[in-house]
Amino acid sequence: MPGSQAAVAASFARERWLLPRVYDAARARALERFLREDLPRASFYAGLAGRPLGDLPVVDKRTVLADFAAFNRYGITLEQALAVAEAAERSRDFTATLPGGVTVGLSSGTTGTRGVFLVSEQESRLWAGILLGQMMAPASLRVLARRPLRVALFLRANSNLYETLDSRRVAFSWHDLTVPVEDHLPDLPGTDVLVAPASVLRRIAAARPAGLRPIQVISVAETLDPEDEAVIRGSFGLPVEQIYQATEGLLAVSCPAGRLHLNEGHVHIEPEWIDHRRFHPVVTDFTRTTQLVVRHRLDDVLLAAPGPCPCGRPGRSIAAVLGRADDVLTLAGDGGAVPVWPDVLRHAVALAGELGDYRIEQHGDEWRVAVTGLPAGISRVGVEIERLAERLRARPPVVVPMGWPVEAPDQKRRRIRRLS
Repeated sequence: MPGSQAAVAASFARERWLLPRVYDAARARALERFLREDLPRASFYAGLAGRPLGDLPVVDKRTVLADFAAFNRYGITLEQALAVAEAAERSRDFTATLPGGVTVGLSSGTTGTRGVFLVSEQESRLWAGILLGQMMAPASLRVLARRPLRVALFLRANSNLYETLDSRRVAFSWHDLTVPVEDHLPDLPGTDVLVAPASVLRRIAAARPAGLRPIQVISVAETLDPEDEAVIRGSFGLPVEQIYQATEGLLAVSCPAGRLHLNEGHVHIEPEWIDHRRFHPVVTDFTRTTQLVVRHRLDDVLLAAPGPCPCGRPGRSIAAVLGRADDVLTLAGDGGAVPVWPDVLRHAVALAGELGDYRIEQHGDEWRVAVTGLPAGISRVGVEIERLAERLRARPPVVVPMGWPVEAPDQKRRRIRRLS
């Protein structure tokens, strides 16, 4: 364990103080070395060592899952990985590894296809140092100098990856989202850093547990809506920071200016542009050598931020993670389907006044709406959707009420979805 903690500390120091000074040169060297030395270790890329990145094929989650063994250096099959991951999900004991100390993780499958990832012990330590280096606020560093920093993480599943954060200086605790959130509240007083999906942060903020006065509040795993951010900020008196991570790796973290900085010191991101600001990321993680993530196209829709970030951090930044491709609804227009982006629809819904929480599902020409507030809120949403359709020069959908969707406590919340 002392060696592991030293490796995390070294990764933290490099991320915090050294990398910003040599940012462009360091990432260029690391990417070139990865393509030359690490790429051919997975059979899918055999014979492609040293090729320019742009010559390599673009893949997606389905491509990888169809030939999982070909994308990792140990030839671990999807069946082997799933056997370990699913046993952990049933037992709620996430400490088991594959031979060689390889940890298996399983995504929640918001797109209908569950992602599987593999990381080594060395990669876990590197990840922990990178995350701490990028996310630890000055207030948290001051606490760390006096005593262990107490970090509480709410997620559906734990992982050896997350447990790497636990050390003599960081007291890490995982809170299982398959258990009601209310059951965890007595354990939260004294927490310094609270990390959870936005919907869970909002529930904790509403409960206001006595003795919970975090110095950092961090949203993970879900899109952080401005409405949620305002409620959570109002309760804790702190801005809500964000970590954008997927099966494909740590992709972005927020900064004091409120932007999300792409993790380009370790991950190369090629934008696949949808329009002049929105894009799908094509991801190459040149720090992971157990399971290769090379030109992996995500369904996520990101909103580019204009110009350099005021915080001065190097690299590109984004204004928001808007959601997945199937969070983009469509309206019928004379020239074909007209996209309705999630951020645009959220602004329109906000004009409908107080609704409580809401859900919008598209089923063809029918948009189904549920609200937790008064039923009259649905008709107000319908009026704003009609106005939005008019501005987009499209035909309005048929807006109908629906019952509140059944959502498992560990399921990622998605307020806006296109189902057909």
